[in-house]
Amino acid sequence: MIEMRLHSFSKNLKWAAGTVLVTGCLVASAGQIAAAPRPTGVTEAGLEPPARVESNLDVKTESAVLTRAGKTRDALGFPVGATRIGRHVRDGIERAEYDEVTELDAAGKVQAITQFDSGGQLRAAVRLDPVPVTRTKIGREGAVSSARQSVAKAGLAVATPTSTEVDVATGGWTVHWARMKAGVRVRGDETRVGVWPDGRIQSVSIAEHELAAAPARRIGSGEARQVASANLTSWFTGKSSGYVIQRVQLEWVGPNAAFDPSRIGASDAPYRLAWVTDVKPSGDAANYVRMISLFVDAADGTIIGGDIVE
Repeated sequence: MIEMRLHSFSKNLKWAAGTVLVTGCLVASAGQIAAAPRPTGVTEAGLEPPARVESNLDVKTESAVLTRAGKTRDALGFPVGATRIGRHVRDGIERAEYDEVTELDAAGKVQAITQFDSGGQLRAAVRLDPVPVTRTKIGREGAVSSARQSVAKAGLAVATPTSTEVDVATGGWTVHWARMKAGVRVRGDETRVGVWPDGRIQSVSIAEHELAAAPARRIGSGEARQVASANLTSWFTGKSSGYVIQRVQLEWVGPNAAFDPSRIGASDAPYRLAWVTDVKPSGDAANYVRMISLFVDAADGTIIGGDIVE
């Protein structure tokens, strides 16, 4: 079995022991910052959830999924397998369900994998044949052009990339398109395309979360800053640490338990519009934390979560 982790998008908050250590230091310094969420993969009972459960697709569904996967494979220029296998997957770690098609060569070696969500939309695709050796490597503009054309053929709408950087693993490029909703960025959501040095597509991954309705009325950035300052001051007053608010920016964010232990174990909620307040600690806290982000709900000014960057 091959475990594909195309959706392991970077998260500033480390849910494991490092975060517990940092939080403990902040508690000692500020006195009131609550424990962060439990490490990924641990259930309320303290047991590991099943990482992956597969089941066969029914004939009608399998036919549709295989057809969809074939069109996507050809649009991205992936290798055609001698055999194709379709499965329905329940991923216990990502808490996601999707249909997956694997392309196998004549020897049974995996050549490519494609995944689709419950609505039939592409969520991830990757080719696993060897990275080509080429003397002439494609440049940044060529990589962006190749990525844009290929994902358009696969039915994805993209505009100007948010960022493009060299992929040190393959010698190619990684092109990113951040997800926007009503002109506001969705935190962590994006379309990411890996381009090989010769310009062929190596992978596509898409991260999208459900969004709540935008509030009919929202507070301004100044009010959000005041909310954050009030909480930060109560946390840091009388301690050998301080803070500076560096930025307040509107984003769609996922509520979490970063500053509210009562939310630990809660089901994932739709992303909400919030003012993300980035805070630079000083004093003792700066020895353990580089940045704290507070999510201030744009509707009512409550803190609905945040991130801690070590």
